[in-house]
Amino acid sequence: MASSFLLSNRSPFAVFFFFSLFLVGTTSFHGVVASASSTSLFAIDATENKDEAEALLHWKSTLANRSQSLLSSWHGHNPCRFTGVACNDHGAISHLSLSSLGLGGTLDGLDFSRLTNVVSFDLSNNSIHGSIPSSIGNLSKLNFLDLCFNKLSGNIPPSIGTQETLHSLYLCANQLSGPIPPSLGNLCNLTELGLSRNKLSGPIPREISDLSNLKSLFLWENELSGSIPSEFGRLNSLIRLDLSENNITGPIPSEIGNLTNLTLLNLANNKFFGSLPYEFNKITRLTTLHLYNNELEGELPKDVCLGGSLQYFTANNNQFTGPIPTSLENCSTLIRLRLDGNQLTGNITEAFGIYPHSDFIDLSSNRLNGELSWKWKHCRNLTSLRISNNDISGEIPSIFGRMAQLQLLNLSSNNLSGEIPRELGRLSMLFELDLSNNSIMGNVPSEIGLLSHLAHLNLASNNLRGSIPGQLGSCKSLLSLNLSINKFRRSIPLEIGNTQVLEVLDLSCNILSENIPGELAKLRNLQVLNISHNSLSGSIPQSFGDMSALTSIDISYNDLEGPLPNVKAFNEAPFEAIQHNKGLCGNVVGLSKCNSTGSKKPNRHVGAKITIILILSFLGFLLLSCTFIVLIIVYNRRRRIIKREDNEGATDLDFRRILGYDGKVFYDRIVEATEGFDSKYYVGEGAYGIVYKAEISEGQTFAVKQTRSSREGTEIADLVPFEREIQALSNIRHRNIVKFYGFCSHAQRCFLVYEYLERGSLRTTLNDDQRSIEFGWDKRINVVRGVADALSYMHRECCPPLIHRDLTSNNILLDRDYEAHVSDFGTARLLRPDSSNWTTIAGTIGYIAPELAYSSVPTEKCDVYSFGVIALETIMGKHPGDYVSRECSSSAQSKLMMLKDVLDQRLSPSRLGLRDAQDVVLIAKLAFECLQANPRLRPTMGQVSRELRIQVPLDMPLSAVSLEQLSDPNLKKFGAFQVMS
Repeated sequence: MASSFLLSNRSPFAVFFFFSLFLVGTTSFHGVVASASSTSLFAIDATENKDEAEALLHWKSTLANRSQSLLSSWHGHNPCRFTGVACNDHGAISHLSLSSLGLGGTLDGLDFSRLTNVVSFDLSNNSIHGSIPSSIGNLSKLNFLDLCFNKLSGNIPPSIGTQETLHSLYLCANQLSGPIPPSLGNLCNLTELGLSRNKLSGPIPREISDLSNLKSLFLWENELSGSIPSEFGRLNSLIRLDLSENNITGPIPSEIGNLTNLTLLNLANNKFFGSLPYEFNKITRLTTLHLYNNELEGELPKDVCLGGSLQYFTANNNQFTGPIPTSLENCSTLIRLRLDGNQLTGNITEAFGIYPHSDFIDLSSNRLNGELSWKWKHCRNLTSLRISNNDISGEIPSIFGRMAQLQLLNLSSNNLSGEIPRELGRLSMLFELDLSNNSIMGNVPSEIGLLSHLAHLNLASNNLRGSIPGQLGSCKSLLSLNLSINKFRRSIPLEIGNTQVLEVLDLSCNILSENIPGELAKLRNLQVLNISHNSLSGSIPQSFGDMSALTSIDISYNDLEGPLPNVKAFNEAPFEAIQHNKGLCGNVVGLSKCNSTGSKKPNRHVGAKITIILILSFLGFLLLSCTFIVLIIVYNRRRRIIKREDNEGATDLDFRRILGYDGKVFYDRIVEATEGFDSKYYVGEGAYGIVYKAEISEGQTFAVKQTRSSREGTEIADLVPFEREIQALSNIRHRNIVKFYGFCSHAQRCFLVYEYLERGSLRTTLNDDQRSIEFGWDKRINVVRGVADALSYMHRECCPPLIHRDLTSNNILLDRDYEAHVSDFGTARLLRPDSSNWTTIAGTIGYIAPELAYSSVPTEKCDVYSFGVIALETIMGKHPGDYVSRECSSSAQSKLMMLKDVLDQRLSPSRLGLRDAQDVVLIAKLAFECLQANPRLRPTMGQVSRELRIQVPLDMPLSAVSLEQLSDPNLKKFGAFQVMS
């Protein structure tokens, strides 16, 4: 059934709902086939048949034109031959199965009073909008109704409560609002009720407790409030109950213990408080229990796995105390366990047993003690094990190396001792290893270098000693390496430079000595470097000047000398990050200026020698220069003659090679790859031209932009500065900027060639409902950070600084992993060299800074403003529109709105995790700062980029954060808030 798609991305208890619907759907399907096949055996009441046909044909005529074509078989007076229609033994319509046909329209034109024999009506997974007519109550024989996955709005009509024959009612995944009608309590035969993923509000009506045959009740992801009615204890047949992701509050009633047939109970993401009732222990058949993200306290039910069938148990982020439930020790059916973020106590050695099917266990942030036992070796399917921030002691068992599926192991912030087992090198799938904040001793085993998938290694704050093993350079996937606060000696291994995707390197607070290896300059993706509090000597390799991704450095408390590398992270470093060294010099406040040789105080004899060398070098250079100039003059004369002959002949094509691509791709190959720029290769159209996809014969794919200037017949007047501009743009390297390969031209055609990115633009993704759901909060946060990093690089690292001028969600492209890449950078300056003197507004409406209304010269602060619009667009799921203009005009009405109400509702803001919620609030705050009407009050992109990398604590619920708080210029710091999702 279509409605089962509702749970495709839910937690595992969704399997039950899917299975139930599948059985119903299968039964209905066979009923349809049987009925349809038997109609020829009985006489048909032609009058009644014609009446039903007219009702359906009239409804068809009210649907959208495309929908009418989908029902092309609907004609004539015999509805039993219509697509999706089946009749009973007497020739009357009994089943309407119209699921997933792509129908669009309303139900207003369907006369239900003429379809009184219908027993099954399935219209799920279409695009039906409008309200549900109250006349649907005329389907007096109906036992199955599925309207899930449409766009229905308004209230649920109370008349549905008159259909006492109804067995299954599914209205999920619509936009229905208002209260749940108490009349539904009259559906005495109802076994399945699915109202999830709507906007239903108010309390759960007590009358639902009268549904004595009810087996499944799904009300999750609504706006329901109040408490669970104590009368729910009368629902003795209930097997599946999901009330998660609402605003339901109060204690859990003791009567819930009467629901002894429950196999699925989900109360997560609400506002429940108090202790679980003792009667909870009577529910022993559970396979899935979710209690996470509430304010529950007291002890967990000790008999939660007494029935031996529990598979999924999550009670994280509450205030539970006391021991681990005793029944969990022998709960061998367990697959997923999350008890993190509580205050549980007890001995971990005794409380946990053998879980051969478990793939995820998180016990972090509790008060558990004891030692890690040999039992863990039997968890062969475990992919994630977190026991951080407890009081675990003893050594790490070597048998951990037998958990072959393990991808994440976090034992940080405990009292572990001993050495790191060499056997951990066998965990070939390990992605993250965190053993920080323990008392681990000895050397780091070289076998760690065998972990080819390892991305995060944190061994900070231990008693590790010896040298850092060079084998870590074999961890090619490493993104962050933290070995700080240990006792490592000797030099930094040059092999670290082989981890070329490394972004964070922290070797601070050790006893490292000797020079900084120049091989570290190969870490072109490195953003954070901390080698402070060591005994490093010598000068900083000047090759560090090529590390353009660096945003933060700390080299303080060493014996370094000489000039700082000429890169932003060093030039803008605070004095605290470079202090207490032997003799550093540079442009940082607090340091001496460097002289031409880079030393602070050269003696007189050295200066004299240098002067003599400079004079001799100058004379030699002068002689070579004269010779070179003569050769250039001869060469240019010859070149002009050849060029003049070529132009006069006008028979050869004037191909320009793509700079930076070895001249392999030319205009004729692009024409061949796009079959003469056929529309099937069309990708999109921007402010400066049409973009095509060109797959070259070598299997390389490019995005080729045919510029508007070439389409309009405008030639590039002076190719020399144009080629210089091309060369400058093609040399730009940043992970969040689209690679620009260059251009090729022929006659009046000019094409710019870029890297091709699979997922298209940010705007396209946000406008696609399906893709936008896959485009989750973590990906959106990463996109905003990536765009900020790219603009910061363009404004500060490019020479001269590069202003985008037309930043929109249409020219932010996404790769396969949803990483952001800014495109169309420098295109305005490239195609319009005089664009700095434009008299028209440069940019796209809706993204243009307000000052461009009276000044035609774009500045960096114009890009900052555009970034603010895009940041809001990313978290709202659509262009912020009025919120931007209201921000500039300080509208009181907009500022009274709550942040949660303007976030993209397709991603359910109420389900935001703590960290994502903090990041979203920070993004919104910075976006409003970027939208200041006065450009001088806007931050720089460098400041924005740095702020977005900081995890900011907020001390109020996300639901309480208003736009007024975020747009208040006086709230420069966020310490006043702590987001709690």
